Amino acid sequence: MVKKEPDKKAIYSALVTPFNKNAELDVAVLKKLIRFQLDKGIEGFYCCGSSGEALLLSNDERKKIVEVVLGEVGGQVPVIAHVGSLNTWSAVDLAKHAEKCGISAVSAIPPIYYHYSQAEINQYYKDIADAVSVGVIVYNIPQFTGISFTNANPLLQDKRIIGIKHTSMNLYDLERIGHEYPDKMLINGFDEIFASAMAAGATATIGTMVNVCPKLFMEIRKAFNAGDVKEAHRLQSRLNNLVEVFVNTSVFPAAKYAVTLQGIDVGSCRKPFIPLTEEQKNKVKAAMNEVADII
Repeated sequence: MVKKEPDKKAIYSALVTPFNKNAELDVAVLKKLIRFQLDKGIEGFYCCGSSGEALLLSNDERKKIVEVVLGEVGGQVPVIAHVGSLNTWSAVDLAKHAEKCGISAVSAIPPIYYHYSQAEINQYYKDIADAVSVGVIVYNIPQFTGISFTNANPLLQDKRIIGIKHTSMNLYDLERIGHEYPDKMLINGFDEIFASAMAAGATATIGTMVNVCPKLFMEIRKAFNAGDVKEAHRLQSRLNNLVEVFVNTSVFPAAKYAVTLQGIDVGSCRKPFIPLTEEQKNKVKAAMNEVADII
């Protein structure tokens, strides 16, 4: 297996997980989805994250997904595996397996439910880093976990922590982390603030909507890098029109339906998610039509 190093400037698809009508992992469709996204110019994959319904998957399913993604990608682009779990043992087990398969890096949400101390949370990440030789990316998503990472956290001093996926609206914290740790990967996690996150120092993004409209992300980055802030803002507004519909519908089911509209039937999200209504599907379809020229 050819290993591809993480790209600090890539647009990564937060890959959705295809299921069949029995809510089982559909490997054939997953392979088709990966090839489809590679053909669209996707620069990297982040598998088994929030968009991939990680915590609704078994560990065996998560391992299978990593194997399939890496097999299909074949070293063309970097692949990051989310290995976060409710317990350290599972996270370490998933990380070891991902490394054996040839992963570029691993990432993890912090352990949730119990109110762990900062020292306990940091040790969880250190235990993952101790178990593998690939870099570890902290997944900072306080909206879901209730835990925030800032530049004051000594964990970021660990050289094995190579970056942070900052899925937070707090761009001050993002800028401060980049200022304090300029060598770390600074990755935006909220699609709706991609342009703003780049202004705060993010150089990469990992997003649900990248599954749906990768070209739009590339055009936002192109305009921003060219110094055309007005155009970057205009394009970000187009993306946000789509995001708004997805948020008001149900983000992850809407994203999977939007992928299905493009010819790759990835099925519905697993329960407790419920399928979209026909009315919701029509709203998603209409929103997709508005960006049909730039997806």
